[in-house]
Amino acid sequence: MRTLLALALLLVLPTAADAQRGGRIPVRVIEGRLVALCDISGPARRIPVNLFLEFDTKSGLQLHNKAAAPLGIEGSDGSTSPIRIHFPDFNLEVARRELSDETYLDDFTKYHSTELGENAVVGVIGAEVFDGWHVTFDVGGGWVELRAENEATGERPEPAEGEIVVPITVENDLCWLPVRYADGRPAAFAVGCMRYDSIIDAMVAESQGRPAGDLESLTVDGLDFTEFVALRPEEVIQVHPDGVAGVLGINLLEHLRVELDRVNRWARITRRRAPDFPAEDVVFFRAMIEEDADAVEAFLGEHPESRLVREAAELCLALRLDEFAPDEDKRRAIGLVISTQQDDLRATRAHDLMIEMGDEGETALVIHAGVQGVEHGRDDRYPNAVHQIHGRLGSVLIDEGEGDRAWKHLLSAAFGLPEDGPINLDLGRFYESQGRYRRAFSRYVQAVIQPESGPEALAALERVQPKLEDGERFSVDLIDRLIAGKVRNFGAATRFNPEPGDLAGRVTLVEFFTSAYLGDDRAGAIGGALGNQGALAHFDGAPVAFLSWHLNTPQLSPLCTSIGNRRAADLGVGPTAHVIDGQFGAPGAARWRQAEGVYNALRNSVAEALRREAEYDLELTATIEGDTVSGALTVFGPEWEGLTAYVVLAEKGVLFPGKSTVVVHRMVGRASLIGGDDGAGVDLGDEEEATLEFRRTLGDIQVENEAYLDRMEAEGVGTAVKLSTKLDAAELVVIAFLRDPDSGAILQAAQIDLGAETAQ
Repeated sequence: MRTLLALALLLVLPTAADAQRGGRIPVRVIEGRLVALCDISGPARRIPVNLFLEFDTKSGLQLHNKAAAPLGIEGSDGSTSPIRIHFPDFNLEVARRELSDETYLDDFTKYHSTELGENAVVGVIGAEVFDGWHVTFDVGGGWVELRAENEATGERPEPAEGEIVVPITVENDLCWLPVRYADGRPAAFAVGCMRYDSIIDAMVAESQGRPAGDLESLTVDGLDFTEFVALRPEEVIQVHPDGVAGVLGINLLEHLRVELDRVNRWARITRRRAPDFPAEDVVFFRAMIEEDADAVEAFLGEHPESRLVREAAELCLALRLDEFAPDEDKRRAIGLVISTQQDDLRATRAHDLMIEMGDEGETALVIHAGVQGVEHGRDDRYPNAVHQIHGRLGSVLIDEGEGDRAWKHLLSAAFGLPEDGPINLDLGRFYESQGRYRRAFSRYVQAVIQPESGPEALAALERVQPKLEDGERFSVDLIDRLIAGKVRNFGAATRFNPEPGDLAGRVTLVEFFTSAYLGDDRAGAIGGALGNQGALAHFDGAPVAFLSWHLNTPQLSPLCTSIGNRRAADLGVGPTAHVIDGQFGAPGAARWRQAEGVYNALRNSVAEALRREAEYDLELTATIEGDTVSGALTVFGPEWEGLTAYVVLAEKGVLFPGKSTVVVHRMVGRASLIGGDDGAGVDLGDEEEATLEFRRTLGDIQVENEAYLDRMEAEGVGTAVKLSTKLDAAELVVIAFLRDPDSGAILQAAQIDLGAETAQ
């Protein structure tokens, strides 16, 4: 235990200067949470944020990914840098962050943005950050103070008038006050601040015949907590040798100033506010414990101004759903949830309710919540909330066979959110159901460029295209033209124009390792893909062969292959990189604004590689007849036993809308045509020539790739939709390269565009 505590102290340490003085943290109570406005910083940036304070959570600094990313605190190699938390008159330094409940943080910020100001809640300061400090809570005064710990004297100060000073215990890193029940029995009460209500253990409340938590008394040195607050009965998971009574919450801290000296084991408690017992809280806690929906609904009618009305409405709905209540009761509960929300968030809450009711399988309630939410759309602080409601209503109503009604909602949604993928997808569904294929196709094109709707839209485009009059064949080129201007692209300003000495008889191989699911939060696939696209254009017609390999990090995609995974392992790269001739590299990931930097680095590296002389030559022949690709690779060069040759089938363009915002992926490696993923051995003897033949069917390759995806899924790597696994003969390219197995260097490469041969 001592070792674990020592490790925890190493993770969270004040700086030397701060440790001498400490200071006050300004705090506010927002929707029952204790919130501190501060700055956080790392090597790259300093940003203003809001953080929760949780004295009773066993963690250090929990931080949202979106807040951590710009700080530069985590390197791609797994290294971390300290994070500094800046308060008005002192700083704290934390060695590393912990993961947070990002959904909760996002939702809290969404619903309380006005109270929070311009800055989101992005994390939690947990108990480990408070270690090493003398802590005073004065929530009523708007601050929490941290001071350097007192020297260990074993003495307790004498209380001044209006104060009590009591011994405390420290168990499991929590501070515990000694309390007594009405019958004089002792117990321990933890000091916390993560919840508004002070908690009484539900088993204790039940044993005293007070299941609603309304104990006769709970005192610490004569100070009766039950005069100030209603204790909420809940399960308490902490343990203490003296028996656990409960956990002190923010509502008591609003009435009392609590000072804690962990070294000398005492607490000083001072009244800040006279008792004002909230009798209506007990009424709600009783209905909550009884799980009586009628009683909860009655509470809402009798106490419409209670701070607990929103929680009560949510509980009423949950209970109505659990008891399979009549539709009328459930609809009334939906209305209570929306009406108890503040005026400018009712449409927002209605939209979230639609999602929740959909997850419950309550389609009628989804529609009911949406219809109610539309009525509050004009007043909502989030203008898009009403458009999102219209879109979800339209989607559900299509599924319910109410096409005309759905269409009206979808048009309203598209007016406000014209680029929304799911809305355009649903409009396409409606037009397709009406036989209006041209309009359906147009909407599907708009949906295919959005990650959340892209896969479904791609399948829909392929389904609808043959039904268009005079429509050309569904192809990568067709979609590429249709989405031009709607997605990000990068065009090279120049074309490679070699000077004498710029070419040395080498075909350079550029391998791009990427993922269709790598987003743009920090270093996304889009920047690497755009830089790669620029290099493809710049070196068009030059002796350069491009291959892209999709890896299963951060998520398995249908573009992943076993040979791509093997090449990444051989080269020791991942999840993103540009590798030139097996050795020279350039960045493989960046934000879209950084694409030019990737392009410049890649262009310069390739130009340098082209100047290196090649000792070996490759002669590649390949044809496609029906479903079969066949050909031969001949290697010429000095005697060398143990070379490795690869012949790879690739596609110039593959349609797959993942999360990277890339829709058309370029030069995607699909399969090995000789020797499996490790290539084939080549031994050059006195004749200095060796020939390898290959023959494979596209159908076999598709089966092989889908089997690989199934294996990865079985191994727990992830799940991939079986989309874009079929190869398009018009897009096929065969690329060969010769590898030195000792150094990994690519000695020579060659390529043939089978698609161009087919077109001729």
